Amino acid sequence: MAKRSCIVGPAVGLHARPAADFVRVATLSKHQVTVTNKHGKKAQGNSILGILSLGAKHGEELVIEVDGPDEDAVLEALLRVVSGDKTV
Repeated sequence: MAKRSCIVGPAVGLHARPAADFVRVATLSKHQVTVTNKHGKKAQGNSILGILSLGAKHGEELVIEVDGPDEDAVLEALLRVVSGDKTV
């Protein structure tokens, strides 16, 4: 299992488009993805409602865990989405 913390980069936080991008990457990867916010609330990475329910705002810390055969590459792609990198 690969696990890292990251800071939400987009000014809008992890809302609408960034959340949809995150879910798209997580779902297409077919890996088990879990996101935890600073309050300990967890969400599955393939659930748009779950990701939105975290209420992650700009500058907040999230912990992303990925489990699967290519977990490091998937984790890096998810970290780029959360940080606001447009190359995903």
